[in-house]
Amino acid sequence: MKNIFLAALCGCLSCACTSQPVKIERPDLGFVHATYSVDSRLKSKQEIDKSDFRYFQFVYLMAGPRWEMADLDLPVEQIIHKYVEQHRYPVSGTDGVAYVPYLIDKVHADGSRILVSFPGTTFDQVVSNEARRSKFAALMGAFVAKYGYDGIELDWEKTVDLDLHYRFMADIRRVLDRQEQALEKPLYLTSALNFAERYTQAQADSVSRYVDFINVMMYDMGGGIWDKCASYNTPLQAMKAYGERWDVFDPQKICIGLASYGFYYKGIAPGETTPEPLNAYGRYMDYNELPALLKQGWTEEYDPGESVSYFFSPDRTEFVTMDNERSLRAKLDWVKSKRYKGIFWWEFHSDFQYPQAGPGNGTHALMDYVNGLIE
Repeated sequence: MKNIFLAALCGCLSCACTSQPVKIERPDLGFVHATYSVDSRLKSKQEIDKSDFRYFQFVYLMAGPRWEMADLDLPVEQIIHKYVEQHRYPVSGTDGVAYVPYLIDKVHADGSRILVSFPGTTFDQVVSNEARRSKFAALMGAFVAKYGYDGIELDWEKTVDLDLHYRFMADIRRVLDRQEQALEKPLYLTSALNFAERYTQAQADSVSRYVDFINVMMYDMGGGIWDKCASYNTPLQAMKAYGERWDVFDPQKICIGLASYGFYYKGIAPGETTPEPLNAYGRYMDYNELPALLKQGWTEEYDPGESVSYFFSPDRTEFVTMDNERSLRAKLDWVKSKRYKGIFWWEFHSDFQYPQAGPGNGTHALMDYVNGLIE
């Protein structure tokens, strides 16, 4: 195992390793169907046993080490020791992270791939410093090797500098290229970015050399709980308009994000401007919560232009913005028409249902439906 960690260091410290490895060939993935998962939402080994990962090419699991910025100024060997060699997922607990090794094994047993997702809003403080950037890439690569992940997903949603993003991807890719030789398997690199980013052709060409694909988060478009005007979470016309910004990429480098969640609001109307942020009026809501509301008399009002719905309470004092089967069909048609590489979901648990009885697997109301359209 020590040799694998050293391979990660060689990927960043050019003075230590100068040879260029031969890149291991990747299998043909076809249309990519992927999902994010958050370690804190894992509930039990039984849930994982009842989850079917066979139709996902990738699972992006947010379960990386909780790192401190100041530690990135330490020597790289100390960083690897603290955040990789000394790191252990707990063997018990109720916060979900204890089930991470079990999930990794299950995803692999189902023939899929699992990437560790590193989220961050302060990556700019890492990547603007070349030494920190190189050492953090080494940390990431060594973490992948220790736990048998199949690569790295970088979720950089704020403070993004696209030129620095490209340099970060290049550093990580060099680490993974060398580790592919030691592990004798392909290691993938993807990155999630906000739909509103705008690349030049030169920037797109640069980053495309290093990432397998970019996950464009085509959700959180309607005010959420942070803005002051609530509207559709995933309006198709806005998705199409922002999609044009990504035309500088080969479409086979782009995966489009779909939402198995929405937002619930009370005491306001769609499009109404509020005096304070929307968290005073609403919250995130999983798709799993919607069927119960419909049984209570909530009604759907579908907008064919935006290919999405509002769902209203009987007295119309509450509403939800949420995708369903009808709206997702239109969005998948658009994805296919653009020849994008595939789709991904936020988040795996939002529409997961345990089987009612017997030995069968759990189901996903939305993900299963869309997977049927892909096939």
